[in-house]
Amino acid sequence: MDPDVDVVLDYYKHLFPDFSLPHFAIYKLLWRVEPITVELIIEQTGLSKTTTYSILRDLALSGLVNKTNFSPVSYYAVDPVKTYNSNLKKILAKLEKGAERVEQLLENSTSLSGELYLVKRDGGQQKLIMKQNRSLLDDAQQLLEIKKVVEEQLKAVDKQRLKQYALYK
Repeated sequence: MDPDVDVVLDYYKHLFPDFSLPHFAIYKLLWRVEPITVELIIEQTGLSKTTTYSILRDLALSGLVNKTNFSPVSYYAVDPVKTYNSNLKKILAKLEKGAERVEQLLENSTSLSGELYLVKRDGGQQKLIMKQNRSLLDDAQQLLEIKKVVEEQLKAVDKQRLKQYALYK
């Protein structure tokens, strides 16, 4: 088998994840100037007639391969570079759309709000972490503002506790 088939598989497997090594072996075989017949494909790949026709059908449905309209019916690859680039652009557009959608979902998610969490690490170290992106909060200005708010809340809690203690006595 052609050693370049592994290279084709490596680059195309992301575009056509359902295709197997025999798919790419036939596809690479069709990268010729002249169309070739099914009999020649079978002879050169060693695949069965049924498997070969099934793979040619898959390749044709994906737009990678066309067949001739004259006898004997032969197959050829449709401009492999152009086809690869076209399919790559489709996949990239889908991935970009997916990234935007995931970002929207995260922004609208109540479980991933901008809350802060104090995480204790080994050795007793404590770190503030943003829940939304799980990143360490290390902006000095933000930390000073948080410290000020926490100190104010602690003072309010102390005042509340003193009032309750006075009422208890």
